[in-house]
Amino acid sequence: MLIVRRRLLEVTVSEEDRSRLYAWLREQTDEPLAEYLMSCLRPASLSDMATKDFLTAEMSRFATKEDLAALDTKVGDLDTKVAQLDTKVAALDAKVDLLASQHKADRDEDRRTSRVSHYWLAGIGLSAALPIWLGATGVIG
Repeated sequence: MLIVRRRLLEVTVSEEDRSRLYAWLREQTDEPLAEYLMSCLRPASLSDMATKDFLTAEMSRFATKEDLAALDTKVGDLDTKVAQLDTKVAALDAKVDLLASQHKADRDEDRRTSRVSHYWLAGIGLSAALPIWLGATGVIG
């Protein structure tokens, strides 16, 4: 065991290799022996360990409380804008409905007027053509 301990002290292992070695030792031996053998290893070099700058950089990827508060205010602003747009859309819908009803009324009026003008045109045509036809047929002298 002393030879194994000396050999382990000579080896420098990265954190990733340490975790793999510990998992293998746990499979081969019991937990106390695996922990003892791991404690015999030389500490990992600083380059393999997480530094404060690395941790700060990693944590900066996640949102902070200030970021979440800013997002909440943005969401509130967007909700206000959506409510304003909903109001504008409702007003436009009312305008469209009003224009559609006016258009329908105008079409009904045009239809009624065209019907009356057709009657007038038919009457004028008959009153002009009837004497000519009656004269041509000899009914009128």
